[in-house]
Amino acid sequence: MLRLTIMLALIAAALVGLGYLFYLNPESVTVQLSNTMQWHAPLPLVLLAAFLIGAALTFAFSLVRESRHAVLGWRTQRSARRGRRQLVRKEHGLGLSWLGEHEKARALLAKALRDRPDDLVAFLLFARTFLDAGEYRRALGVLQEGLDTRGPDPKLLLFLAEAQRGVGEHRAAIATLERARHADASSPRVLTALRDAYTAAGSWPDAARVQESYLLATREPRAHADAERRLIGMRYQSALVVQDPTGRATELRALLRVHPDFEPAAVSLGDVLVEMGHARQAERVWRRALARGARAGVLDRLERLLRGGPRVKRLDALTRKLVQRRPEDGTARLFRTRQLVRDGRIDEAAAELAQVSPPWSSLPGYHALLAELHVRRGAHDDAVTAFRHALAAGGLSAFHCRVCGADADEWRGFCPECGGFSCYHSSFELADGVRPATSPSAGTAIALPAPQR
Repeated sequence: MLRLTIMLALIAAALVGLGYLFYLNPESVTVQLSNTMQWHAPLPLVLLAAFLIGAALTFAFSLVRESRHAVLGWRTQRSARRGRRQLVRKEHGLGLSWLGEHEKARALLAKALRDRPDDLVAFLLFARTFLDAGEYRRALGVLQEGLDTRGPDPKLLLFLAEAQRGVGEHRAAIATLERARHADASSPRVLTALRDAYTAAGSWPDAARVQESYLLATREPRAHADAERRLIGMRYQSALVVQDPTGRATELRALLRVHPDFEPAAVSLGDVLVEMGHARQAERVWRRALARGARAGVLDRLERLLRGGPRVKRLDALTRKLVQRRPEDGTARLFRTRQLVRDGRIDEAAAELAQVSPPWSSLPGYHALLAELHVRRGAHDDAVTAFRHALAAGGLSAFHCRVCGADADEWRGFCPECGGFSCYHSSFELADGVRPATSPSAGTAIALPAPQR
């Protein structure tokens, strides 16, 4: 009520003021509107008309400005609603793909692509459903079409390379990943994919070159250390693919000079020297590696080189000195025991094996040697029991990969199953210093075969 009273009072005051102006200025004035048009009116009326025209223009300008703001706000809200709907579709599609419902995921992601054809994430999720389902041919077609319309995006190229590898086009995958690397040279994901592609193709020098770039791009200390170890392994594999034995030996010597504790380089260098007829040099290389702490591969090669013929005394002296220098090392005693068994010195082997203490007495190699001693002395029931213990402790294979558990009868510097380097250990060795799992015989006395009379 008060507001209405104030408004009426203001209107009355305006009318009184206008009437007063008419009273003071009764004569007409001429307003020239154009060269030929004039307007004669009292001065107060002219002033009122000017005020009304200005107010109308101000109102029109404000109306246009507010309309523009309203339209922009509506568009923003609509875009936000579409973005939320798009995000929900992508999340739902990803969830369906995770559950293995690839057809439903594709249908949902196809709707998202119809609404936003330029949404690269939705397109990659759509292509991912084909890759996850193993439909590499269909994925290849979808990604090729996306490459033609969206250009060489590194993520798209990465997916395309995966599809190409899935259909066996390894060289095409490498070329695609090189394009992705050119588009984003610092991407660790692209570099690792390119490295793995070169590795799968057996192109170790190229893989090492890419790994060098990855090493430069890695900042986190642990990842940097892992990448550096992998680079050493790749350089080792690069040296092995050299066809000329002399060139191969030169590459391995250079690698061993920089990384003297890398056992695969020492083992392979000795192998090359034996191949070239330089057995004594190979023995010296392996003995130096053994002195630096190398174990399974070097001992296996030395035993193979020195076993039989005039060199057998050197092998006996080597294993005896190894035990004397490391009397508490059960691995050295197990290698010594095996050498004695193979030389037919059963009583000495039994005495040596009796000095092996836990945790080495729970290793599969220990039980395998015990079973062989029982077999040599005709105690077949005891041999069967020992073989069972060996199987329960980890198997009868001579070497095992520490990473993936793959078995091998011969020591290897590279595991083709998991791609690890210097990861094979003997059945006589503890796994990375960790106490092995207790075998069925742990905690019980194991009867060694009695000496023959």
